[in-house]
Amino acid sequence: MKKVLVTGAALMLAGGIATTAAVAADEPGVKITGDARIRLYYVDSNFRNFNNSPAYYTDASGHRQKISSQTNMDSRVRVVMKGTTAGGTYAVVRMRIGESLMGDVDGDYSNNNTFRNSNIAADMAYVGIPFTQNFTLELGRYRSTYGPLPGGFNFFYDDVNLTGARGIIKFGNVEINPFAEWMVEAQNPDGGATVTAGATAGSGVGTNLAASADDTKQDNDEIRFGVHAKMQVNKDWLVGGMVGYQMDNRNENTLLLAPTVGAGKAFEPNKGFFGSLYVNGKAGNFGLVGEVAVTAANLNNFNSWEQDLVTADRIGSKDTGFGGFIFPNYQIDKWNIGLNLGFTTGGFQPDGAFGDGVLLGTIDNSVISTVRIGDYGDWLWAGLVVSYQFTDALKLTGNFFYANIDAWDSVGPDGDGPNTGFRSLGKAISVNGFSKDPIDITGAWTLSGMLQWTVSKGTDIFFSAGYLKPSIDNPYNVLGLDDKGVFAAATRVEIKF
Repeated sequence: MKKVLVTGAALMLAGGIATTAAVAADEPGVKITGDARIRLYYVDSNFRNFNNSPAYYTDASGHRQKISSQTNMDSRVRVVMKGTTAGGTYAVVRMRIGESLMGDVDGDYSNNNTFRNSNIAADMAYVGIPFTQNFTLELGRYRSTYGPLPGGFNFFYDDVNLTGARGIIKFGNVEINPFAEWMVEAQNPDGGATVTAGATAGSGVGTNLAASADDTKQDNDEIRFGVHAKMQVNKDWLVGGMVGYQMDNRNENTLLLAPTVGAGKAFEPNKGFFGSLYVNGKAGNFGLVGEVAVTAANLNNFNSWEQDLVTADRIGSKDTGFGGFIFPNYQIDKWNIGLNLGFTTGGFQPDGAFGDGVLLGTIDNSVISTVRIGDYGDWLWAGLVVSYQFTDALKLTGNFFYANIDAWDSVGPDGDGPNTGFRSLGKAISVNGFSKDPIDITGAWTLSGMLQWTVSKGTDIFFSAGYLKPSIDNPYNVLGLDDKGVFAAATRVEIKF
């Protein structure tokens, strides 16, 4: 079977998706699996800022200095433990260990009997109850991926961290996943908007959105519910989709209105409909992967890792968001040639997992990602993706992408797009009562490549590098505006056990 890797533009012929684990008849006991990752990477001094603010800083002597290029290394280990009862009920927990930049994070029990700089956390903790051979219910903290590609690369809904309940219903080639999930529980300390003493409208005084007294007493939660379904039409074609609604009863907060947030809203509840349709298949040497999605205005950027802040509502804008991509490709012996075509409009934001695998998007996997697809404005892009399989263990993928960006005139709850935190070029300023970016990115092109070397079963090394050149507009005559390109490279070691 030919190995098809999802790297570079990532959208080679993937055969299916990973959503929830299939119910299997396991022996009672505990099974341990996991993965590890080490990344060594270089970014030049223009990384994410193109030689603009915040490319410069003032040192301790009061001199203006340019931020230098960076060479860094990070690592992590994730361990998954699954305990199964004699009746088939199971509990799953995943621990993330040592997820940080390399440095002196060592310690021992001689240090006041604690581990100095300890770095251990759990991001999954749930149980699964198989009521029948066709129906399993999972409850707790889990992660969901719904889309046409393997986890880590999807366009709309990839590796989303959730707490709640989801079903796994299987009939033949059809799987259905109803879900009800809490995004914010008002009884927890991250549920609403805290009013800090001395805060006044426009002052920006306050903290991150913590549970307000009213939200806690009224149990004003933020809850998402809906259903995902997929069908393996035959051995070559998969179709699927999801539809859901998110309700948010938290109180709108206008008291802590910061100067960078326009139109009188420091926080607006994130609620509305969302959905997607996707396909993945092949006919002979021809392959096709695609997805279209929609998010209600107040949900634009809801599928990111960002959270609402007192000084910046990261989720939501004024228009319904739409987005989609299509990736037709053709296999010729060891070559695969494809076109990645797509769009975003109305402030729609794809999942951060989606991109070219190197500099464009792909912020979940590529530590050198420079611009997130869908950010700064409404996008229209085209990319040529060419891969060559030298051997079973060695594959090279090259990308050339061009994107035209219709820059947003304003950002925030009443803006043309969401006030995303990943935007690093000129943070939003207040102009005539609206939050706007002082510098606009109106386009970009990038040339990149990735080499994957499968050292042995379960061990892969990725070498990636690329150059990205932006087109920048200067609507407010910012002094010293620049549009220098970015070069970056990375080596990533991944193992699975």
